[in-house]
Amino acid sequence: MLTKGSAVRVEAPCRADLAGGTLDIWPLGLLHAGALTVNAAVPVTVRMEVDLEGPEGEVWHAVGEGEWRRLSTADAATDLSAAVGFGLRPAGGARVRVLSQAPVGSGLGGSSAYAVALARGILAASGEEMEETRLVAVLRDLEATVLSTPTGVQDHWAAVRGGALALHMEPGTPRVERLVVDPDWLGERMTVFFTGITHHSGMVNWQVIRRRLEGDGRTAVALDGIAAAAASCRTALLEADEGGVAGAVGAEWAARKRLAPEVCPSELEDLELVALNAGALAVKACGAGGGGSLLLWHPPREQESLAAALQAAAPAGRVLATGIATEGCKVFLAGDSDASGKAGGQ
Repeated sequence: MLTKGSAVRVEAPCRADLAGGTLDIWPLGLLHAGALTVNAAVPVTVRMEVDLEGPEGEVWHAVGEGEWRRLSTADAATDLSAAVGFGLRPAGGARVRVLSQAPVGSGLGGSSAYAVALARGILAASGEEMEETRLVAVLRDLEATVLSTPTGVQDHWAAVRGGALALHMEPGTPRVERLVVDPDWLGERMTVFFTGITHHSGMVNWQVIRRRLEGDGRTAVALDGIAAAAASCRTALLEADEGGVAGAVGAEWAARKRLAPEVCPSELEDLELVALNAGALAVKACGAGGGGSLLLWHPPREQESLAAALQAAAPAGRVLATGIATEGCKVFLAGDSDASGKAGGQ
């Protein structure tokens, strides 16, 4: 049983976005009628242990068995651990030891899943709770201060809720809809492959935001296409329409590539063609594009052949996930033997 002052273990899944990414960044979704983002939590998991044994005025961070890194309030403007630590516990004292996380630059929203896990850990150890919508808003804003760029919310919601979600970009607060989809049906058709190609989502997103707000017609048309594809993807998922999802994912990626040349560099395009020739029904980059991971939508039982083809073309890459994580962030007492795997495994 969790009580105030407990050392806790936390697990939170990352996400793969099927359609509508970038529209979750305010105010883009409000500029396109009916805009929504469709994603699914995947078994690439942030795991950490959190306690309140650090000294007042400091937040401590360590990776694996590494040494503690001591962070102060001055670090909160540039370090996510400090930003979340002091944002949720202004007096400090929190310690986080990271056990696993998504590869840097994977495009799976790993930093947001990390923020959700750390925040939930600090709240649980403090004997406190925070309503989900407020938690997501707070973490979105804390990440924006660290990244110095606008940030969205789809990554946080996937980590909080798990499963397949549609985020409807409505005035005030996005409406979060859990999509009733058979997880086995979805999981056997969806694979995430990490390409090893470095990407910088913040840079790509900022270009899109700036151009759209300046009234660039090409950007507006591309975002309209992304919004339409996301709506089609939601419908196809609810109807378990394999071909419909493929068409929506493909249309989304075609529209996204029109946003900026950096979205699909030549090496990423080469891997896209490899996957399509190996039997994928649709391929798109996760997140803003530019590198990171590819979402592969394919018929059942095609995962191994697709993975082999991509591995041969990109020896530095690897399959990160098959299937989906049906549960969101979980908090357990540190050392609880039941904790492993309940929020999805990596």
